[in-house]
Amino acid sequence: MKLVTRRSRRVIKQLHEESRFEILKKYSKYDGKKEKDRCPVKMVMDRTAPDILQKYGYSEYLTGVGDERAFKLLDFVCDNFGHTSDARLPSDHSLAAVIKRAEEQDMKTNCRGLSLILSELLRMNGIRARHVTCKPYEEPFSDCHVVVDCLLPSGARVMLDPTYRLYLKDDKGEYVSLEGLREGILRAESFRPNSGASYNGTGFDLDGYIEYMTKNVLRFNTNRKPGGTDSVFSEIELVPGGYTTKGYPWMIRYTTDPVYFWRIG
Repeated sequence: MKLVTRRSRRVIKQLHEESRFEILKKYSKYDGKKEKDRCPVKMVMDRTAPDILQKYGYSEYLTGVGDERAFKLLDFVCDNFGHTSDARLPSDHSLAAVIKRAEEQDMKTNCRGLSLILSELLRMNGIRARHVTCKPYEEPFSDCHVVVDCLLPSGARVMLDPTYRLYLKDDKGEYVSLEGLREGILRAESFRPNSGASYNGTGFDLDGYIEYMTKNVLRFNTNRKPGGTDSVFSEIELVPGGYTTKGYPWMIRYTTDPVYFWRIG
């Protein structure tokens, strides 16, 4: 996702000459500091579906049960909406507002818009999910990526990427979470994409995707109150040990505790 930001473009942290993998490896660990539960996760679940969904045959995708429902909803989003990095989101990040803006942009939105739609649909169906911004090392940055962190009804954690109609499995056939993707990249593990993975119907390049995400899994940012709000004043960001955030936006709460950050259930 190409970033359009209002904040100062003053360079706080420059990109080093090392490769993206070398930078990620350098900042692979967290410092182990435990956070107090000062920012409880709040999700609005089982909300009534807005009428705008019905024009897209939404009810036809609700045939699956359990984990299948989550993947059906991924299909719903990707069957009806495409990706473009040039899209602009409305100030109102509600499901209906994001869809209406996509309708004005040739049925396309950016990775954040797609992930906002999918995560809200999942919560509407009782599945805990949130959009997560995957950020690179440098600050400010010109590109990041947004995906969905989902806790399936079975209890498995999985990253859903509606930009690519994607989810991943490891060599054991188990779903790969966003946290697991970072760890797997660091261990040079192999991943298997779902057979339907594709970017706007043009196919999927796994090696290119892993290279892209190697850049974007250095730090993660999400909202503590997913569901009806997407305010910068409720952002929390996970950064690795040794990664200073001095001079970074003050309204974001930074943490180096992955257990604290990845709470969702």
